[in-house]
Amino acid sequence: TAHYTVLDGRSVVYRSKVDPRVGAVKLTSTVGGRNPAHATAAGKLLLAYTLPDKEAVRGWVGNVPLERPTEHTKATIDELHEELARIRELGYSVDDQENEEGVNCVALPAFLTSPTVPSGAVSISAVAYRTPLPALIERIPLVRRIIGGDA
Repeated sequence: TAHYTVLDGRSVVYRSKVDPRVGAVKLTSTVGGRNPAHATAAGKLLLAYTLPDKEAVRGWVGNVPLERPTEHTKATIDELHEELARIRELGYSVDDQENEEGVNCVALPAFLTSPTVPSGAVSISAVAYRTPLPALIERIPLVRRIIGGDA
């Protein structure tokens, strides 16, 4: 499944979604739906551009604890700060069953309105037993070519 998402506060909002034509498994995401930004590959990618340091992460989190949709979700200021730094280094983000058990995801920035600030993120999700996270990561160069960004 492919998504285009934008950041809205503490959530990502799904602006478009393309499901595979065949297969019995469908993700729960819906166009217009939301998920916690820190628990999705797309959200973490966009946060990496928005929150440049630990103080910014601390301010974004504030006094409201981060949700933990699965046991894999990074839900502390320290964990999120470390993850965002790694994303800035790599240029892409992953969700290793952090938003939905059994679902992996990779995300890349989409620069539709600015060459330096992403307008949103494109993510590719797959069921973990069928497409393990390393297989999704291997496809990042292909996804970059498809969306037209080398950033």
